[in-house]
Amino acid sequence: MRTLPPLNALIAFEAVARNQSVAKAGDELGISQSAVSHRLRLLEDFLAEPLFDKVGRQLQLSDIGRSYFSEVERILNELSHYTRQVKGERLDQLRLTTYSSFALKRLVPMLPSFRARYPEIDLRLQMITEEPVLSSKSGDLFICLSNTAPGYASHLLHKERLLAVCSPSLYQEIDHQNWQQDISNFPLLSCDLEDDAKQSGGDWAVWSKSLGIALPENQTFHCFSHQVLALEAAETSQGIALVSDFMVEQDIRQGKLVDLPVSAVYTGYDFYLCYKQARSREAGLSAVVDWLKETAASPQ
Repeated sequence: MRTLPPLNALIAFEAVARNQSVAKAGDELGISQSAVSHRLRLLEDFLAEPLFDKVGRQLQLSDIGRSYFSEVERILNELSHYTRQVKGERLDQLRLTTYSSFALKRLVPMLPSFRARYPEIDLRLQMITEEPVLSSKSGDLFICLSNTAPGYASHLLHKERLLAVCSPSLYQEIDHQNWQQDISNFPLLSCDLEDDAKQSGGDWAVWSKSLGIALPENQTFHCFSHQVLALEAAETSQGIALVSDFMVEQDIRQGKLVDLPVSAVYTGYDFYLCYKQARSREAGLSAVVDWLKETAASPQ
């Protein structure tokens, strides 16, 4: 005998957890916010466990809720996929090619919302480490640094900035009245730069020069080959990291890292969404473009 929860309540829970909003879940399901809240209470009563914690005016998944959501989301996505197969509905397969860091930190966390909205589209991320040659052989859509290629349309998605971040515990040790000067009293986590700053702490040198801040000659730097490594070190209170804004958005929201209230610096790297102009009327590709412009683009 299977033990199954109320299915409408389960669907409401998945929508709220994925959208992180009762209002957005209600809009998606076509029901009122009060109806969504009622279904959440019904599911919690059935499980006899709290799935959300109320933090101020916001709902956040509890530890049990987070674990439950992970499985519920997977099961519903698989059920949707196989249902479409049984009904004989064709799945559009599209390849989105982009840099590994942008894919990992900006796109992967948003994939569940895409799959829920467009279950008929099989969107596959392909990671690159160098600027791609725009060609149908390597992808259907690209997020890259170039916005000029014959026959390709382009949309500006993101202008990269460098942010100074640290762990919540290290944040408490910094002099909040003297941010810019006190930063130099802590180890600075540095990442290798490609062009204009290859020495140790080169990224911090670019950052401090842009803001007119002088770092001491004996400044302590801990160097890493990739921002992912520097972020891991920052989360464990090893120092202050200087990283791309899109790399830390989720960590800041989740409270793993704190964005220091010092000015961000634009790197000059702009990320563009590119695809063949001749394919712009394809329903599947057009849906991906609209979704990326809505969710992955930064305010200009």
